[in-house]
Amino acid sequence: MNTKKETLKENVLIDIDELMNSQFGKPGTPERERFREEARTYVNGHAKTAECRNSQKKQK
Repeated sequence: MNTKKETLKENVLIDIDELMNSQFGKPGTPERERFREEARTYVNGHAKTAECRNSQKKQK
């Protein structure tokens, strides 16, 4: 059985800013801006798809 200290050590929280910087570059860099644009496109595409499904249900 893990002690409380061992459990806390296993469940280390990660700073999201550090993660984003390491994966996609610092804010303002071309890599980070490319990621932001792709993420925005992805989210907007899903939102529009949901809107279409909901509008079709309302028309029936």
